[in-house]
Amino acid sequence: MSQYISFFAAPSDAAAAAVRNRGPAAKYASVDASNIYFDADDAVIAWRNLLAGNTVPDLSDLRMVADFVNDGSAVFALPEQLVTDLIKAFPRRLREVAEAWLPAVLADGTEIDVETAAALLSGIAELARAASTREDRLYCWVAC
Repeated sequence: MSQYISFFAAPSDAAAAAVRNRGPAAKYASVDASNIYFDADDAVIAWRNLLAGNTVPDLSDLRMVADFVNDGSAVFALPEQLVTDLIKAFPRRLREVAEAWLPAVLADGTEIDVETAAALLSGIAELARAASTREDRLYCWVAC
């Protein structure tokens, strides 16, 4: 689990990779999920599957743009299918996904309520909508 997690939009993989050491907050619009303590890569796959109706976990479309280093920081690109589905999702659908995701993260020992989970997904969806108007991509920065 990561202590520091931030979802952000950047114009390129190189630009996103450049924030690995310090995080995106000073440079890019972001949605901060720090101190929730969850596995961001697992969450991204779960959200993608829940939004798309997939039942088989598939990590193949998680693409690292800045691999993990000694301090535990890394940056990965969010799957295009997830971004597309987030852009199209209505608030009610995002809340349903949050409710469906919650049991998995609670089982891992994360303390999060449905309101926080839904707000997180709504924030990422808004970030995705804004990024699409600038042709930016969505990324996730994590650090221990």
